[in-house]
Amino acid sequence: MDMRKAATKPGRGKAGGIVEEQTKAGEPQGPGGQQGPAAAAPPPPRKNLVETAFFLPALSSGKDGVVSIEFTLPDTLTTWQFKGLAHDAALRSGAIVDSCVSIKDLMVEPVMPRFLRAGDVVQIPVKLSNKSTGRLAGTVKFALADARTDADRSGLIVGETSLPFDLTAGESKPVVFTVKVADGTETLRYLATGAAGKAADGEEAFIPVLPRKVLVSESVPVTIRGPGTRKVSLDRLAQSAGTDIQSQSLVVQATSNPAWYAVLALPSIMEQSDESTETLFTRLYANALARHLATSDPRIGRVFEQWKGTAALESPLEKNADLVKTLLAETPWVRDAVDEKEARARIALLFDATRAENEKQAALTRLASLRNGDGGWPWFPGGQTCDSVTLGIVAGFGRLRAAGTKIDVQPALQTIPWLDGRLVEEKRRAEQLWKGRPDEIVLTPLGVYALYARSFFTADAPPQGEAAAAIQWAFDVARKCWMKLDGRLTQGQLAIALARSGDKPTALSIIDSLRQRAVDANVKPGDEKESWQGMWWRDPHPGWWSWHYAPIASQSILIEAFDEVAGDKDAVEAMKVWLLSQKRTSRWKNSRTTADAVGALLGRGDDLVAAQELVTVDVGGERIEPAKVEAGTGFFEERFTRREIKPEMATITVTKPDKGLAFGGVHWQYLDDISKVPAAGREELAIEKQLFVKRMTKAGPELVPVRQGGEAKVELGDELVVRLVVTSDRDYEFLELADHRPSITEPVDVLSGWRYGDGAAWYVAIRDAATQLFFERLPRGTHVFEYSLRAAHRGTASSGFARIQSRYAPEFNAHSASVNLEVK
Repeated sequence: MDMRKAATKPGRGKAGGIVEEQTKAGEPQGPGGQQGPAAAAPPPPRKNLVETAFFLPALSSGKDGVVSIEFTLPDTLTTWQFKGLAHDAALRSGAIVDSCVSIKDLMVEPVMPRFLRAGDVVQIPVKLSNKSTGRLAGTVKFALADARTDADRSGLIVGETSLPFDLTAGESKPVVFTVKVADGTETLRYLATGAAGKAADGEEAFIPVLPRKVLVSESVPVTIRGPGTRKVSLDRLAQSAGTDIQSQSLVVQATSNPAWYAVLALPSIMEQSDESTETLFTRLYANALARHLATSDPRIGRVFEQWKGTAALESPLEKNADLVKTLLAETPWVRDAVDEKEARARIALLFDATRAENEKQAALTRLASLRNGDGGWPWFPGGQTCDSVTLGIVAGFGRLRAAGTKIDVQPALQTIPWLDGRLVEEKRRAEQLWKGRPDEIVLTPLGVYALYARSFFTADAPPQGEAAAAIQWAFDVARKCWMKLDGRLTQGQLAIALARSGDKPTALSIIDSLRQRAVDANVKPGDEKESWQGMWWRDPHPGWWSWHYAPIASQSILIEAFDEVAGDKDAVEAMKVWLLSQKRTSRWKNSRTTADAVGALLGRGDDLVAAQELVTVDVGGERIEPAKVEAGTGFFEERFTRREIKPEMATITVTKPDKGLAFGGVHWQYLDDISKVPAAGREELAIEKQLFVKRMTKAGPELVPVRQGGEAKVELGDELVVRLVVTSDRDYEFLELADHRPSITEPVDVLSGWRYGDGAAWYVAIRDAATQLFFERLPRGTHVFEYSLRAAHRGTASSGFARIQSRYAPEFNAHSASVNLEVK
């Protein structure tokens, strides 16, 4: 009888009525394999191989309370699980769990890989199972056809396409066919059939075939601190003449004034996320500073008006989607792209004076109502006074006034008695803790923060009595202990406070110490390194461990310190370059941090938004004349496609004629044999792919490297460990890593989801032909990621290369070399 018809009967109208039923293709053979009646025409091959036979979450019973279910099982030969849950109007419930097995006397089950790739040689086993009570002897056939044209492609099968088999009762054996995938092969339809007398079975389905040539992207980020010139050379393009490389596109991008990217961040700092006092003041601070910066310079308003309705207001995650292969909707951070775009679209709110004044007065009134009796503010309404929140509010009012913002500082002045009391308490606690050891006293970060906040209001409310003595004591201790302070942010705050108190020599000593510890501290024009990204510091801890190590906030304070204390214009401009470099590859999510960073960029040092000259770009010695230039940023791009791309275009020269910073990127995409792709990466971002075989020894598991030339033998069933080593010279956000997988392997972990480790979190997506890792944030340094594969088929295949790219700034990407694999 036909299996699909017979399988509709189990489970009809009875609780627990799903029973094991054998669906037979013909009468079983007798003992010794004696043939029965003449062989009948074989049944059609099984095609419907879905994993779910029937699912309906809501069924209604008849008047007798019986539910009748009728459905057709798919063609898959397996054990089917049936689960049901029933309840009545009184919420009384019951459950049923049962199973049935769909089998045939002779079962033909080919074990196919998830995909094939041109150039692969794969041994495909066809599992034959005798479920009858007698011996079965017959022939199994394996055929391939083009899925689109139905043309016979059995020529891809190496050797015989029909092989004999002989199975005793209950026995299972594999019959192996070897397939060598030729270039130009498209999706295949495979058909495996077997017959032994009346017993027959077959399976037919499709298998995708990927081309040998894959799209490879090479990008070079360009950074120029002008006036200056940068040359980019694409060596592989220069050597592509006479090779199999097929150029697809060459894109040259340039941004003449990236300081406008910081201006674009202004609307994003106007949101409120919770009801805490800190968030309330952050909203007041960010809105007041953003409006001041936006309205104090008429150029900003004019450029904002030109941006309306243009691509300038799109998130970089959306704007650069055409440079990557994966759709934006497939990434975990699609919501971030939409949020950023919507925030940028609210530019008009910055220029709404009525709204700004109403919000400011409402925030000031709310702040006054939340103040505790001791003069400080709690984190959330009704709580105890929080030192860091109160200090942040006082210092924030001081910074707003110093920046020229029209703001009433009375709330801060009313907090001065609490602030003086906090400094008196700092002195009392230190003297008790280091009693008899005054030379060992070290100020706490909050104590330094209090000195910094108090320094904004010395002229408004000069310290008196015990408070004056405590402040003088704190400065005396600071002169001795400043080298013992951990965070750069704390040292910068102390330098500013000391300078305002009149102790310029100690403040300059702190600045000199910070300069000596900086990366690329020699910021004189012409002395920059090739990979120069401004003046910055290597933090001993990741930025999220403590606010005192937050890199953006620390950089903003140090810009203030180097400007106010030392008047070092070169250092200020170099540190602003680092801030812009961070904005290039990541978002500034925190409103307070964003406001401080934008204030430092636009309110300190040179006027960055003043630069209007466009950078010039020469491709292969020919000057590019941009047809469309974005207002403000001066962004433009030039695209070349396929036959337009020549080897002599491998040299690109970018020149910035005036002062300031310019960004750019060169993107070359080409088709090449996946097994021949070399590694491409730079110190900004690089990736290495390594392959290991896991061997069990007496000492435990050991990883043996798989090297080219077969030094490590890989056998069927071995566990392979793929190791991806990523190195970067800066923090990145929104990175996508995609690693090709050999067709002859299967992933050990098939569940997508979040993974954590080594100071990072990433989302893993398991695809048929690749494994993808998505990083919302990846700190600077070297990171190692591993996942396991199982050698599922014998043969040879390329494991391909791993590629990593910033979705926020696609010019930052890299890929590893390809690794070939042979399973014996």
